[in-house]
Amino acid sequence: MSYQVLARKWRPKNFSEVRGQEHITRTLVNSIKQDKIAHAYLLTGTRGIGKTTIARIFAKAIRCESLSPEGNPCLECHACKEIDNGNSLDYLEIDGASNNSVDDIRDLIETVQYLPSSGRYKVYVVDEVHMLTISAFNALLKTLEEPPKHVVFIFATTDPQKLLGTVLSRCQRFDFKNSTIDETTKLIKDIAEKENIKFENDKIPLELAKQGDGSFRDSLSLFDQVLSLSSDNTITEETLILSLGIAKTSSIKSMVEALFSKNKEEATNIFYSVIGENVDIKSFSLQILDKIYFLIQSANLAGELRDSDLSEEVLNCVSLIETVWIYENMAKDLEWSLKSVDPVQMTAIVFMKICLREQVIQRTSPALHLKKKDLIKENIPEQNPNIEENSNIQTIEVENRPSQQEKLSVEKPEFEKEKLEESREVEAPTVIVEGERTWEGFLKFLYVDNKSLAMNLERGNLASEFNPDLENIILTIAFSQECKIFYDYICERENKDKIIKLVKDYLGKEIDINVNTSLIDDETKESTNFKSVVEIEEDAEAKRKAEQRERIINNKFIKSAEELFDTKIEKIILNDDN
Repeated sequence: MSYQVLARKWRPKNFSEVRGQEHITRTLVNSIKQDKIAHAYLLTGTRGIGKTTIARIFAKAIRCESLSPEGNPCLECHACKEIDNGNSLDYLEIDGASNNSVDDIRDLIETVQYLPSSGRYKVYVVDEVHMLTISAFNALLKTLEEPPKHVVFIFATTDPQKLLGTVLSRCQRFDFKNSTIDETTKLIKDIAEKENIKFENDKIPLELAKQGDGSFRDSLSLFDQVLSLSSDNTITEETLILSLGIAKTSSIKSMVEALFSKNKEEATNIFYSVIGENVDIKSFSLQILDKIYFLIQSANLAGELRDSDLSEEVLNCVSLIETVWIYENMAKDLEWSLKSVDPVQMTAIVFMKICLREQVIQRTSPALHLKKKDLIKENIPEQNPNIEENSNIQTIEVENRPSQQEKLSVEKPEFEKEKLEESREVEAPTVIVEGERTWEGFLKFLYVDNKSLAMNLERGNLASEFNPDLENIILTIAFSQECKIFYDYICERENKDKIIKLVKDYLGKEIDINVNTSLIDDETKESTNFKSVVEIEEDAEAKRKAEQRERIINNKFIKSAEELFDTKIEKIILNDDN
């Protein structure tokens, strides 16, 4: 007998062998036991998940001559064997992609009227039914709504959204679940045991399950592919890598360690080394993201991991919120880099950006220069926008303080880093506060002392009164749902204590301060018109630019030029200085 691929050889023969779809098999078994067979079923789900397999098992069960008490087909009777051998006159399985015309459906409808040659039912299975044309669907509707009592239709599709509502309403629908990594890994191990196949380590079946992406058939096809490259029925990690074109586990681990420890040179070297081994960039990127994702999944809110092969020294380089930020930004940036004109260089830049994240977020990156460092200090007087002109000036002497425009462009949380490098050559910033104390003034003060805290606070807003004259101040800081990550950061006891201390420093006196946080839902946000500090500043900036554009459009010289050249200005781009 010719070789049979694993996905076909180990295809489930009865309901009890089906994995991961218990909600469907139990419903179908109950309908068989209670003799409540519907005239049309719709099976939906991703490819290779068991739709056609369950359709065949169900067809055998309702035609079986010796049905078991559990509702499983006997597999030994004439009706079961005919379906398994593909020569049953009463079981027709067609492909909707290649038999999608009106004529194909009319031919099918003509055979529907004939009684089954044996048994109670004739079963018609249409795979990829969404590929039928609208005309073909319309030709089928009447028969589908009122078929003969001996006919059962079973439709299978990976894209139910393309089906007509009139078809959906005539079917009992069953949605299949994607296979989990644990279920697929167990299936691979079970088949390997039956086939006497051995793995070098437990990471190999796990990686096959991940590469299958929720599909049993895809995972088993990859299993077959790797097995064909192996010798003595033993699959090694090297075989897996060569067959699937993925990176070594050690390379993934080293890359994540370099990213976490901000080692740009090491990350770049690892990336180009992996590319030199002809590993697909997308596969490598997905492996990195998977590694970081499972690290996040295994951590609790206190940053404690259930298990990790990364060293304690590397793990101490990042917090949980920072790891989430890394994953989010890499996912977005890699989508861009993989579609760019030079995917290799652009992807290398993405990894470099992650290593340089502290400078990217804090905007403290020094200018490029040769060897020596420059010490930069600025005195920036800022007027509180809520106070009358020429009053309440805050004079802040800082090192490389970002401009307001730079603050507006920051979209991600700042990560806490309290230890200053011993080699740093600049002096600590000096803060002098004059005039009335306000919440806006405190944020500016905080931006100098603790940028991490300031940038997280700016994603929310004060929902209580900030009265420096009181001896007991209660600060309630509200955040919207989309800013929950910043809310979680401020909720940490350590960060609340810092806010209390810094408010006292800002006010210049010892008073009782309580910091509360609240998370408002979308409905409340809309009804109260709640906006974070950043959103208020962005709105103000957008309004200023809109007014600037309006002034440019209405400029008399621009108007004259439009009339002279008989044209219209369609787009105005304002640079950062406007």
